[in-house]
Amino acid sequence: MENAEDLRHIGCHEVQCGDMNRAQLLFDTSTKKTISMYGAMMKGFIINNLSKQAIDLFNEIKDPNEIIITLFFNACAQLGTEKELLLLKSISSKISNSFYSDPYVVTSLIDAFMKCGDVTSAKALFDRSSKKTTPVYGAMMKGFIINNLSKQAIDLFNEIKDPNEVTVNLFFNACAQLGTEKELLLLKSISSKISNSFYSDPYVVTSLIDAFMKCGDVTSAKALFDKSTMKTAPMYGAIMTGLIVNDQEEEAIDIFNEIRLDELHRENHRDKKMKLSDMESDRLESNITIYLSLIKALAKLGMLEKAESFVQQIPTSFLTDHRIQNALIHMWGKVGSVDKAKRIFEKISQPDHIAWTAMINSYGLNGMGIEAMKLFHQMPKELINDLTYTCILNSCSHSGLVDEARSIFNSIETKTDITVTTMIDCLSRAAAFEEAQQLIEQFEHNHAPALPIY
Repeated sequence: MENAEDLRHIGCHEVQCGDMNRAQLLFDTSTKKTISMYGAMMKGFIINNLSKQAIDLFNEIKDPNEIIITLFFNACAQLGTEKELLLLKSISSKISNSFYSDPYVVTSLIDAFMKCGDVTSAKALFDRSSKKTTPVYGAMMKGFIINNLSKQAIDLFNEIKDPNEVTVNLFFNACAQLGTEKELLLLKSISSKISNSFYSDPYVVTSLIDAFMKCGDVTSAKALFDKSTMKTAPMYGAIMTGLIVNDQEEEAIDIFNEIRLDELHRENHRDKKMKLSDMESDRLESNITIYLSLIKALAKLGMLEKAESFVQQIPTSFLTDHRIQNALIHMWGKVGSVDKAKRIFEKISQPDHIAWTAMINSYGLNGMGIEAMKLFHQMPKELINDLTYTCILNSCSHSGLVDEARSIFNSIETKTDITVTTMIDCLSRAAAFEEAQQLIEQFEHNHAPALPIY
């Protein structure tokens, strides 16, 4: 088969189905590799999270066009390391100046700079761009948010004359990240001015619910949720997560009870029913978010019977997801069922730092300090972090294992406010007040006074 067009179409079909080996074979057998074929292969690699191969393929192309350059920038953005940043700077300095008049190229390069953490280069490119399209503004706003610079994202939003759903969505995300009274006022102002058509976009509604919740305005978030006629799974996830953050666990569980469970696992096109994404991966992520919210609500309530009742409703297929497993370990510990937490932990072939820490904490919450100590010493050292130290010190504190706590505390290289506070609590519980006071004085000799310590 030597027809380049046929090969290109077959390659596109293969990459969309995720069969990159087959696509690579078709590509390799061609003796007439066109720029379109290179583009199809690069796009396929990126779609299938194989951006390293996309970059390697780019290096074979003698005369890349705007599409190929854009795909190269997208591949670098997906990887986002220092190595890709150096590549970006090298290639972007060599391409023709005419490429910079293409808004797609500029948008992709801004996005890539931002995802590689180079905000300065992204801003410089944006400032000198003569064609600032809405997607260019969007890439800058998204980049600011990714790099925890939401104030700048909001300032940029105010420059846009006619924002679309994407930029409004990003504005809401920026306000959510900051979450102060000032952002709440901005949210109310902008949300009252945007076109009513925007409220038919579930992404916009979900982001606004999330933003209201993170700014502490539960009333506005609930009113928006109740008013929405097309409730999607992410929308349910946003309202449940927000209620839990604002200490309204019972209300979050009530929201869960409104969801028909079969609608979490299939598309439903009837009015006033959940309309889930066509993409299986999006649907899966949405469902996981809802179940994680449910588990967190149950953990905060701390009621064993209620936890047992609701966990039975989670399909078996979800119980193998590591996020669900970690959340369940924490929940069972909080409701006093250490055996259930232990059974889940022991089924995990390679527990991550969250699973180890959750299991240690479960023992500690239930007065099983010795078991917590044993597990802590089994935990791979490279997985231990500040939260792990806090949990094991708490476990020792509640079980009266002061000597063991001292030993662990003294082994910590970098002692933070929270680890020092936890150790002080442990010493105080053991009536070792002088030692606790001495620890406070030692810490404050090299650090500013920290309120939690007192």
